[in-house]
Amino acid sequence: MRATIGLEVHVRLNTRSKLFCSCTTDIDGKEPNTEVCPICLGYPGSKPKLNRKAVDYGITLALALESSIEPELRFSRKNYFYPDMSKNFQITQYEVPLASGGYLLLGDHRIGITRVHLEEDPAKLTHVGGGITNARETLIDYNRAGMPLVEIVTDPDIESTEEARAFLEKLSLILDHLGVYDPTAEGVLRVDANISIEGGNRVEVKNITGFRNVEKALNYEIIRQKSAKNMGVTIVRETRHFDAGSGMTSTLRLKEEEEDYGYIAEPDLVKTNLTEDWIDRMKASMPELPDQRINRLEEQYGIPRFQASIIVHNGLQMSKFFEKSCGLHDDKREVCNWLITYLLKSLNYEGMSLRESKVTPETFVEILDLIRDGTISERLAKELIKDYVKTGKSPRKIVEEKNLGLLGVDELREVVVSVVDEFPQAVEDYRGGKSKAAEYIIGQVLRRIRARAAANEVRRLVLEELDQK
Repeated sequence: MRATIGLEVHVRLNTRSKLFCSCTTDIDGKEPNTEVCPICLGYPGSKPKLNRKAVDYGITLALALESSIEPELRFSRKNYFYPDMSKNFQITQYEVPLASGGYLLLGDHRIGITRVHLEEDPAKLTHVGGGITNARETLIDYNRAGMPLVEIVTDPDIESTEEARAFLEKLSLILDHLGVYDPTAEGVLRVDANISIEGGNRVEVKNITGFRNVEKALNYEIIRQKSAKNMGVTIVRETRHFDAGSGMTSTLRLKEEEEDYGYIAEPDLVKTNLTEDWIDRMKASMPELPDQRINRLEEQYGIPRFQASIIVHNGLQMSKFFEKSCGLHDDKREVCNWLITYLLKSLNYEGMSLRESKVTPETFVEILDLIRDGTISERLAKELIKDYVKTGKSPRKIVEEKNLGLLGVDELREVVVSVVDEFPQAVEDYRGGKSKAAEYIIGQVLRRIRARAAANEVRRLVLEELDQK
């Protein structure tokens, strides 16, 4: 049975103030209900005023998705009673969105964009003593009310849970490049996922955070709906909640139709003309997008396309890190190989992002310089980078503090002589024709020197010493 999937992605825009008032958007970690005013609390008589920067960001995103921008910006009231919206309606766009159409490419598969529109965020609900359906009590924080959101609604073109996750990852990458959202802030990207099986009723799973959770929620729904269909049970059109702990969805309410919300034009906001000059200014200020960056990195730095893709898909900061490192080291391919093969691997092992770490391009290229000038071996550098990622300390200082520099020939010969004298039985075995005895001694020397000499040089000196015995 084939699944049909569409996504509604809500992105918090990185403006300094809320969508319709001057309250700050810097609310993370703030005391609940302290960053509020009569407008975002919905007091009678309060008048909203549109945040122009949020419109700029919306236009920029619409352009990046090849969407058609409407000449007029209008807002509506979406009427519903729920504690997260104190005025009992949400200011959003309904009849005419900011933009419509467009697409996002995943390989050769084109995911259509139905609409892009602006709206205000409701308040944040915290359920105490249970989940959303059985909490003992619910706490409300209106700091989040009025935060600027852009909603991206896809066509039902997504064919698998893996493709849904890939869509979200690429969309977030575009958002990062555009600079319209802060990927480190809490709850900045939330997803409503719509899914049906072979033309059956559509089920919506609300407010999922995290790409992995979207994939889990969709996987659960596919299994649930297929099982119901196999048993002859009708799938009802409904809204469901995803519990990240159990990995299951549960019924919230029967799905409303759009007319149930009683949309009306927002009387307190005038229409805003999105002139050609305005849109042209946004086009002129468009930054480089991920696919364009991949092409440029491949051409400018002479690296394979798959490596350029890995760098770009690890985020804008990783791309900037790579380019700055290339400005500090002349072998661009070496920079690329070490960044992808060892730096990224070490970051992933430590469970941290580049943003969370203390590594910098200046200290990263020190590792490559230490190899080039013969201070350390490449084998030792592969171990050194682990300490570097953990601490962010200068690799040169680590080498100095731990005395990790390469041994000279005389120092290395002293270690070899010492190890050979320490294992007389291995010497006798070697003289008796057992070549594995030499390998054993070579291994002991390598452990002793901790990669402070090339393995072939160690082998040469060990065999030379054994042959003299």
